[in-house]
Amino acid sequence: MPAVLAQTVRRRLVLLVDDNTAVRTLVRKLFAVEADFEVVGEAENGREAVEKAVNLKPDLVILDLAMPVMNGFEAARELRKVVPDTKIILFTVEEGSEVERMAREASIDAIVLKGQTPELISGARSLLDPEEGERNGGELRNAS
Repeated sequence: MPAVLAQTVRRRLVLLVDDNTAVRTLVRKLFAVEADFEVVGEAENGREAVEKAVNLKPDLVILDLAMPVMNGFEAARELRKVVPDTKIILFTVEEGSEVERMAREASIDAIVLKGQTPELISGARSLLDPEEGERNGGELRNAS
């Protein structure tokens, strides 16, 4: 009888950054049921996000825009310096061409509106593994 090999799933490390505890809890729950993601940390503001990213080395940062201490655009610029290969999704209620322009300037990879929360997982997969995203229909609004 042939041996059955268990398929190993590579878990992508995620850092959640939002000043709203309820939003972080919701997003954590979304990712918790996905075998290929692991939320390894949370931060309430951009400065805390940068500090945690240095130690956690996440594959993905889900980043709010409007936060105290350091907003999402400022945080993204600093994250690029300390974890340059980490993908960044701006998760915000703000939309429009100005937000998209500023996101590009801050080297944010994509934008997901908070009203489209269910698209966050498929979008994250698409961003981290473009071939997987194409197979599963994941789409993101590219900021770059």
